[in-house]
Amino acid sequence: MSVPFAFVPRQISRSTKVQGAGPSKTPPVAPQQRQRSPSPASDSEDGSEAPESVTTDKDKNGKRRAVDTRARDAGEDIAALTLLALSDYRIWSDADLRSKLDECLNTSDTSAAGFVPINYLIRRPPFRGFLSVEPSEVDVVKALRAYANEVLEVRMLVSAPSSSVWYGTGKTSRKKDVGGYEVRRKDWEKLLDHPLRSLSSEQWDERTLYMECVPTQCRSLAGIARFTQALLPTLPSSFPSPIHVQNVTLPPHYLDKPGDIPKCRGYALVTFSTTEQRDVLLRDWPWKRRPYNATRHGTLEAKEAQRFGFRTISKMRWDQLNEEYVAYRQQLIDNFFEASKHASSTSRPDIPSETNVPSRVPPEDEDPPIRALASPPPGAAPKMTTTSPYPYACLVFVRNIHPETNKTTLKALFAKAFEDKGKFTGLDYVDFNKGMDSCYLRLASPHHTSILTEHFARHPIVQVNGLDDTGRAPGENEQTIKMELIEGKREALYWKNIPEKVRRQAVEKALQAEQSINVYRPNTPMPSSAATVREGKKRKR
Repeated sequence: MSVPFAFVPRQISRSTKVQGAGPSKTPPVAPQQRQRSPSPASDSEDGSEAPESVTTDKDKNGKRRAVDTRARDAGEDIAALTLLALSDYRIWSDADLRSKLDECLNTSDTSAAGFVPINYLIRRPPFRGFLSVEPSEVDVVKALRAYANEVLEVRMLVSAPSSSVWYGTGKTSRKKDVGGYEVRRKDWEKLLDHPLRSLSSEQWDERTLYMECVPTQCRSLAGIARFTQALLPTLPSSFPSPIHVQNVTLPPHYLDKPGDIPKCRGYALVTFSTTEQRDVLLRDWPWKRRPYNATRHGTLEAKEAQRFGFRTISKMRWDQLNEEYVAYRQQLIDNFFEASKHASSTSRPDIPSETNVPSRVPPEDEDPPIRALASPPPGAAPKMTTTSPYPYACLVFVRNIHPETNKTTLKALFAKAFEDKGKFTGLDYVDFNKGMDSCYLRLASPHHTSILTEHFARHPIVQVNGLDDTGRAPGENEQTIKMELIEGKREALYWKNIPEKVRRQAVEKALQAEQSINVYRPNTPMPSSAATVREGKKRKR
């Protein structure tokens, strides 16, 4: 008796100091923590331990309270995932869970009927892949007794569950599979003949809606389930299932690879047990957002939903919008190819067709016809101003480059055209994707575009390998690097996919380049940097 009597006065002395500093701060905390849990567990001894541990383990600075808040959120996430794992939709869609659960329900021992090992749920969806750390059995038991005690019941086993039912006939390779706890729904007697098990996929789709602009703090599988449950009003107990949110699906992103676990990006498909529950959210949070209503948005979750612009739409309408989007995207692709085909098929009087271009390689002292690659005549391209949407006549399409090359090599290769004239800044950007034998070049001005195309028309070369930045003369039956000036609709379509900031910068560069070129007289080469350095040295002497 001396030990407890020596311990209790220390606790009393500490509590009196706290009361002296602020007597009104300590008592009200425990009721608030209990009210914030969705399923209060006042009837269970284990359920009351979690809120009490939150209130007593805090210091004056409040650091321990932040840790306890994260622990409470983790417990609520575990409880939400367990409800999804034992929902009627999961039993309907998971054949392995359905067959093993039916075998347990058909047993003569009613005390063990319907119980599922917790470790079986932990290593399967929705637990697998949607939690950063795999919880232990004890963590799951504490979470269920604290936040899902009204729907689920947990029991502890002295021995492991039957391996023939839940783990197969062989020995398990996981030490954690030696089960110590099992869980079952409190309405387990109705599971065999539950009306939701006979639904078709079309009927489940009728109970599903699409939601987007979910608040940031709720963007996880368990967070969306808790958030959706909080938005639903208090429902009568006569509903067919005590689990209202049956399933949460995260649609994959277009950049996700096959087999990747989708990440939550603020939108999801949520399935309910009845169409009435779906209609409640469709009515309260329509696709066309309504102004804020303080009386309608009384809860914290509703206020957050209003702040983030949360909205919903039925899955059938969402599927229709997806089909319209796919058709519109295909139409844009077809229009682009039609425009490319039309641009390549139309002939201009000042540009000869490819059939008239000689196939032989001209000698260096012979000037081949370069009008096919020259810049357009005056008046063909509109005059460039500061308000132009993009720089005109500054885009060149290049074919027959080496597929294993890179941007650095291509930039050095095409910069050869400006070395003789001292224009080292003529090439603005190389738009190239690895593995392709073609690329786009953005030039600083139309004048630089003319210099580049004329150079490679007079000096055809072949890129031997991926790191070849000089090129060599083509051999017999070798395809040389060809350049095509992009104009008109094809040019507009290309620049349409470029960010507006980049387009404005390109227009400014083109105007500045044209102004610097106009300073020098026509047919007068610009002085190179080396000549400028030599003149400076002479002046110093």
